[in-house]
Amino acid sequence: MRQNLRMHLILLLGLCIFVDRMQGQLIGGEEDEEEDEEEEEEESVEDETLEERLQRKNIKQDSTLTVDKLIAKYGYEAEVHHVTTEDGYILTMHRIRKQGAQPFLLQHGLVDSSAGFVVMGPNVSLAYLLADHNYDVWLGNARGNRYSRNHTTLDPDESKFWDFSWHEIGMYDLPAMIDHVLKTTGFQRLQYAGHSQGCTSFFVMCSMRPAYNDKVVLFSRKWHVFWLICNTIRQVISMQAMAPAVYAKETEDHPYIRAISLYFNSLVGSSIREMFNGEFRFLCRMTEETERLCIEAVFGIVGRNWNEFNRVMQWKTIFCCKFNLCEFQKMFPVILGHYPAGVAAKQVKHFIQIIKSGRFAPYSYSSNKNMQLYREHLPPRYNLSQVTVPTFVYYSTNDLLCHPHDVEAMCDDLGNVTGKYLVPQKEFNHMDFLWANDVRKMLYHRVLQVLGKVPEDAPQATEAVSSRNRRSHRARFPPNSR
Repeated sequence: MRQNLRMHLILLLGLCIFVDRMQGQLIGGEEDEEEDEEEEEEESVEDETLEERLQRKNIKQDSTLTVDKLIAKYGYEAEVHHVTTEDGYILTMHRIRKQGAQPFLLQHGLVDSSAGFVVMGPNVSLAYLLADHNYDVWLGNARGNRYSRNHTTLDPDESKFWDFSWHEIGMYDLPAMIDHVLKTTGFQRLQYAGHSQGCTSFFVMCSMRPAYNDKVVLFSRKWHVFWLICNTIRQVISMQAMAPAVYAKETEDHPYIRAISLYFNSLVGSSIREMFNGEFRFLCRMTEETERLCIEAVFGIVGRNWNEFNRVMQWKTIFCCKFNLCEFQKMFPVILGHYPAGVAAKQVKHFIQIIKSGRFAPYSYSSNKNMQLYREHLPPRYNLSQVTVPTFVYYSTNDLLCHPHDVEAMCDDLGNVTGKYLVPQKEFNHMDFLWANDVRKMLYHRVLQVLGKVPEDAPQATEAVSSRNRRSHRARFPPNSR
């Protein structure tokens, strides 16, 4: 069974790379330049000092740590919580604890986990930035990923365990996690941010279970001054929607969608229900060439942006250069240690359905089964006007999975959009919302402004180095790393 799954994943990867080559999107024309860069890289590695080598080794340790241990490694108070849904799935939540602070729930996207919000480390990843700005940060894990593979009665080795989509994540997982956070903290409302599927499932929840519209809160920038005077006021409700994977009409011609659809057609009669829980990492780590092909496959799906993707060994300055605080790192192996985190095949099929049909609706079965479940031949659309949580939307022009036209159409249908932010960099892609080198400067600074944590006229966070930044740097690069 495991060997068959690996062969199917090789087929899928091969299809995606073939499509990428046919589209002329590979960086082959730049190979000579890349080879020169790699030669320079090898020379720089040979010239490493002992301290630099220890720092690089310390970075690679991040690929093997669980999220709670990764959080604790950098000096934050970490907790692990387990939540049981109405239908019996046992979910793991990670917490960066700030006792008495406003709770903030972050929810990951497809094939991701809570690691997505911490993998780039302190001073960069959103979870740490929110904790630094005095939030009690909670990180959710949807059913089926590496941290939420348990059930009160079902076995994850059985197909019945994997009979779910992001519809069930919105109907059961998010409500269970929200209720747990509120019960644990004693707050009546929390703040929420989602990436990709984390937005999809949130809108499913709010449209199908509208009572949860009133359980999400944040302070918008217009309340910032008043909040500084009286920080117990909780009037303005909203959520932060990053790269919301909801409407997908413009994604229909995506060449990779065709390849993935062909892949699923090859699985007719197959017992495979789970995807991408380790085999992808195995393939990508085989050789440097397979790693490069995996990156190209990812870029072919989400959008290419080499400038913001830290694959090759390089000096990356995340602080002001005059302080000489530079990181020598290779982040892709760290990312591969946590991503992909596993997903039900039905989740992917459901996304393909909304891409092909142009309808944001529950999972569609046969016409007869749809009549039994929905009393219609096609499942009824989710009513986004029921989503009354004021929503601030963040999107980009190079996101191949969330086209700007689709995002703007979604905004027209949502019940209460308070604002939109188009990331100014034209190459910013779907995963740059989490992985970009300069994501703090290009995106999270704006998020903190919307939250009222940073004044509108404040300089970009990466333009100056605070004492906290220097402490964060020393935490990630301790002098005696082992």
